[in-house]
Amino acid sequence: MTSPVNEFEPADIHLLTGMLDTMSDHVFLLRLEGERYRLVYCNDAMDKFMNQAEAMLHGRFLDEIIPDSELYQRIVDNYTRAIAAGHMIRYEETTEGFDPAPMTIFETSISPLLGKDGSTVYICGISRDITARRNAEVALKKTNESLELQLVENRRLQQQLQEEAIRDPLTNLFNRRYLLESLNRELSRAQREHYPVTLMMVDLDHFKQLNDEHGHAAGDQVLVEFSRLLSHGMRKEDVVCRWGGEEFLIMMPGLSMADAHQRMMEWRRKNSPMELTLGNLYLVVRFSSGLATAPEHGSNPEDLINATDEALYMAKKAGRDQLQLSGQMMK
Repeated sequence: MTSPVNEFEPADIHLLTGMLDTMSDHVFLLRLEGERYRLVYCNDAMDKFMNQAEAMLHGRFLDEIIPDSELYQRIVDNYTRAIAAGHMIRYEETTEGFDPAPMTIFETSISPLLGKDGSTVYICGISRDITARRNAEVALKKTNESLELQLVENRRLQQQLQEEAIRDPLTNLFNRRYLLESLNRELSRAQREHYPVTLMMVDLDHFKQLNDEHGHAAGDQVLVEFSRLLSHGMRKEDVVCRWGGEEFLIMMPGLSMADAHQRMMEWRRKNSPMELTLGNLYLVVRFSSGLATAPEHGSNPEDLINATDEALYMAKKAGRDQLQLSGQMMK
């Protein structure tokens, strides 16, 4: 609780007010008279800010100085709050409603000063103009938000570029580069943890003839539709890749040759042949496949891919539209 107001010598008061007039902060003293507040002192900084018409401020009631009722009530509510608290309070306020002063933001500290009987006699206040600081904070916040949006966009573009680097632009399947990197990692892990990795290579039968007869646009649509069927038929952990042209390569970690053969035969029964209608064009597309498994048919990417390719070659040599296993002849 603040100490009671003491009496000062005139010389002391003159020295004190002279010192306060050197301050850029607004310093003021209001005397509580009933339910009204009379301004008994303000320093030069406040007088110049408030006294646009150069009328006398000292001795006037606050409700005469602040004609806007809403602004006046906001100010008085803070005084009431300080009196109830019995100590200094700090808050921010603006000059919204105080015409013709420009919009200014103040950080204000007010304290109730008590008389000898312990009741509040004065409200002493100091207001500091923080408009520039708040404007700088708002500008900084906007800059940070803009930078954050740029970072989000940069991350999105980076992710998009990373995706484009590993995806086939036509089918959106993984590309050859990504499969080779994934296969190399998977074979190393499979050797440590002792599980099989099976590859399947698929080739669309007579695709060159389809392109020659119906055009590359139709051929592209066939590749896109076949890629969709292939992706939907695989597990989440499988890696489906467009190997090149009309060839596709699928890596199936953890599947033995027998399990992969059973799954792929079931998939073929559902999807072979693939029937496709493009406008007035009706197409029937068949495909050949070859399977090979690590480590039986190769423990490194090159050997395993070659074994899978040889199995595909056997399927084509045997009449196409079938699945063959590396090292065997199975229909």
